[in-house]
Amino acid sequence: MNTSKQVNVMIGLMFLVALFFAVNVINEPNRADTARHHQTETFSKRGAEIFVNNCRNCHGLEGLGPEEGAIAPKLNTPAFLVLAEDNKYGLPATSDGVAQGIRSFLTTTLECGRKGTIMPTWGEKYGGPLSDQQISYLVTLMTEGRFDLVVEKGLDHDSHQNPPATREDILSDGTGLALTQKNCGQYDALTAREYRERDPFAAVVDKSTSDSDTRSDSSSTVVSAPASNEAADALVQGLPVGDYFLTLCAACHGPNREGLLGPALLPSTLLEPDQIYIDTLHNGRAGTVMMPYGGGPVLTDDEVKSIVTWLKTVEP
Repeated sequence: MNTSKQVNVMIGLMFLVALFFAVNVINEPNRADTARHHQTETFSKRGAEIFVNNCRNCHGLEGLGPEEGAIAPKLNTPAFLVLAEDNKYGLPATSDGVAQGIRSFLTTTLECGRKGTIMPTWGEKYGGPLSDQQISYLVTLMTEGRFDLVVEKGLDHDSHQNPPATREDILSDGTGLALTQKNCGQYDALTAREYRERDPFAAVVDKSTSDSDTRSDSSSTVVSAPASNEAADALVQGLPVGDYFLTLCAACHGPNREGLLGPALLPSTLLEPDQIYIDTLHNGRAGTVMMPYGGGPVLTDDEVKSIVTWLKTVEP
């Protein structure tokens, strides 16, 4: 081969190499997206396995908590979704700051448990059974909302093994009802409110409502704010009684008083005389995790009465 041909071959090879690298550079975003989706799917599947083996008895197979008769809060909720740019809902991606807050909240709650509740410590570094990576799998499962994988895994599990404990089983024999005494995290139902009440779909609803309002008659009636409610305005240890309920009672009775481990506490369900509920809150209830709160160390007699009045007269 003469020198001219060698040069041409070298130029051709260099062109092919340059083309190869150019194609890879152009395709890098697609490759990265594919890798990210694959990792997310893998993490979600592993999280589903862990959830079935450790979490479904209290939170329900679908993660719906009380909505499916479970004794622990709902985890299958849009509030925990972290939306990517190409999410199936066509919504804006979750900002980095919000996403970090949600993941931190879920991670801390899983690692540390929740003091004064039956939510145990799961993080290995705090004495629990799950590694940091396994906690990450569960967080991915919840932030991706992949409870379809949990249901699939759970049904397969139940098809050839003993069925899981029911709510009645857990409450009747006390399985798993030991209260967590320590907490390395700082969340209670009040401080968790911003995460649990978050609604990534609200912007769409608000825009739709705004558009509708723009088209509506401008002479629409203005509705005045409701009158002040003495029970709702009461303070317990410096907090509005509703906020105090979230710090003390929501873990067992639900943030919306819908009932979890403890019964629902709604005006429609509290039909007995006030004194019965005052005595329960003051003295606790034997044979349950309901401890006494009255008599001064936790609540004064007046504070007990304020909470009972609020429970019986103020809707969630």
